[in-house]
Amino acid sequence: MKLREVTPNDHLFVSILLQTAFDGPDQARLVERLRLDGDMAMELLAVDEQTGKAIGHMSFAKLHAPAGWWSLAPVAVVRDLQFSGIGTEIIRYGLDIARQAKAPAILATGAAKYFARFGFSAKAAEHLTSPRIRVPLLLYPIAQGTAGRAGAVIYPPAFDSFDAGDTQPQAVPPDGALPRPC
Repeated sequence: MKLREVTPNDHLFVSILLQTAFDGPDQARLVERLRLDGDMAMELLAVDEQTGKAIGHMSFAKLHAPAGWWSLAPVAVVRDLQFSGIGTEIIRYGLDIARQAKAPAILATGAAKYFARFGFSAKAAEHLTSPRIRVPLLLYPIAQGTAGRAGAVIYPPAFDSFDAGDTQPQAVPPDGALPRPC
């Protein structure tokens, strides 16, 4: 598998993949709005090197605060390959690419135990606050001084459509559930 940047020719595939993986259009709409608003930090397509077929997608949104930080946005794998380890591989490669791009830190919400395997930590994010998120923030610190930092987290407006009162969209379900899309 290799990861490459998404091109406009990939947008339809990504939209269908996200709608299928998440059983509805919300994640696809989020990604489209992030693109339109200029709030997409990076968007990656996973391609099977043997067949040349696209098999997954990962995106990072630019947070409005802290400055320069990114949020892990939807991660998805085609249904036939879910639970095969490809989602884990996509996240690992994607985080490596984020480090190379000099993102100072990545935030995620959701399954703390699942994300811990990649280096995300609730402890590192314990002094961060967000007015809309009622689940623990998880921080993947890259730059020195990001772990344990205090301050407000401000998500881009694209995330406003997910204001169901309890959480932002997640790449995986809450703790205790298996990560369906990956």
